Amino acid sequence: MLREHQVRAVNMLRAAIMKGNRRPILAAPCSFGKTITAVHILSEAVKKGRRGIFICDRIKLVQQALEAFDAQGIRVGVMQGQHQRTDYAAPIQIASIQTLSKKRHLPIFHVAVVDECHVHYKALQEMMDVMSLVTFIGLSATPFSKGLGDSYNDLIVPITPLELLDKGYLCPVDYYGGASADLKGVRSKRLSTGGSDYDPKSLSEAIEGDSSLTGDIIKNWIAHGNDAQTIAFSPSIAHSKHMVEMFNAAGITAEHIDGYMDEEEREFIYAGHDAGEFKILSCSRLLNTGYDAPKVSCLIDCFPTKSLISFVQRAGRIMRTAEGKDKAVYLDHAGNVARHGFAEHIVPDVLHQGKDEYSDRSLTKEKPEPKVKTCPQCFQQMVGLRCKCGYEFKFEVELESDSLMLEKIKRKENKVVTAEQKAIWLGELLLMAKNKDYNPGWANHKYREKFGVWPNKISPIQATEVGADVKNWITHMNIRGAKRAGRNT
Repeated sequence: MLREHQVRAVNMLRAAIMKGNRRPILAAPCSFGKTITAVHILSEAVKKGRRGIFICDRIKLVQQALEAFDAQGIRVGVMQGQHQRTDYAAPIQIASIQTLSKKRHLPIFHVAVVDECHVHYKALQEMMDVMSLVTFIGLSATPFSKGLGDSYNDLIVPITPLELLDKGYLCPVDYYGGASADLKGVRSKRLSTGGSDYDPKSLSEAIEGDSSLTGDIIKNWIAHGNDAQTIAFSPSIAHSKHMVEMFNAAGITAEHIDGYMDEEEREFIYAGHDAGEFKILSCSRLLNTGYDAPKVSCLIDCFPTKSLISFVQRAGRIMRTAEGKDKAVYLDHAGNVARHGFAEHIVPDVLHQGKDEYSDRSLTKEKPEPKVKTCPQCFQQMVGLRCKCGYEFKFEVELESDSLMLEKIKRKENKVVTAEQKAIWLGELLLMAKNKDYNPGWANHKYREKFGVWPNKISPIQATEVGADVKNWITHMNIRGAKRAGRNT
């Protein structure tokens, strides 16, 4: 039986198709139950005398889909290499896009469900172009790819991650953040899904060059990881293997896994981790999608990413519920939470049209406040989180620690600061500059550091003394600066 939000999704999809939108995307967050929903959609199509196909882009997803259809007793065939469940007569096919792309003659189907549709293959687009009367339904928790709206024509959002959390279908997450590697000078490269991310080689060199972080990672896991089953992400296979060596040397059982291992070896490692034979399963990218282990409740993230898709999928690996699992822990050594915000707050809003300027954050419901600010890198006026020169403002989260030990992150309250309060702050900063024999420009720079803008439109209110709020903030900023300088020496 479908859950309430799955029934709502089916009804919303049906309404979209009846309106003529035969290429909708169902935004299905982690723990939505998207495969079960797909099983229902395709089995209902078969009851009406139609044929269906479930399209995946990797072997593990093919197997997961097969298990879901088998659990409902529905006959399916599998089109993936020389699969033992090949059955061309079955009314529903589970197919890998790689196998379909090599077929000279495609199977007949009337309804297609495309899993992880944000990864849009050329072969799939060619199928969609030729089969104009076939309904293609995309499934994705992260439909943020560039130009996805050119291939699909509707976005269905039946429930948000926060609503799934409230209903008990998602596990709450405690986020911890703090010190992370210095990414200054790390190059970027274009992604197939649009936008850009850190260049893997350049990023690996920066992370692997900071040997102090590995010991920090182990200390934080001991302090915050609750001795839980854990997965870890590294910027490279070499870094992942090094982390595993360090954890094992510290008496904490860990194993590395990557896509270069043969399938049998990977399945052996997965099974061992699921059984609790070792604590930490470390990778570079392999576990980002298609990995489903609800018992895992801790994530060590050492892999900085600009991609909203990668971040949301990575966080989703620990958000599934399981018996005895009351919360999950995200240990962020990469600055990703500060960069993107909390994963459960990110909700798709629109599909990107290829002709429009691309920004994955602009496709979500929670958009940055559209106020004008000055880019600290090129000094031009801008709005949003990313400047044209490439500089990125971090998402606003409460993080008071600069120490090597991570601290729990809280969302900043949206406090409204009046013009009068800003004028008082500027007056007190000017008085402090005078008392310390600083140049008055120091006060302007500190004001900008506090409020994110220069005090061009603020007339200072003359102060007779410096208040506790200003004193405490200056002290705090001086301590932060000293700690940063200490880490960089």
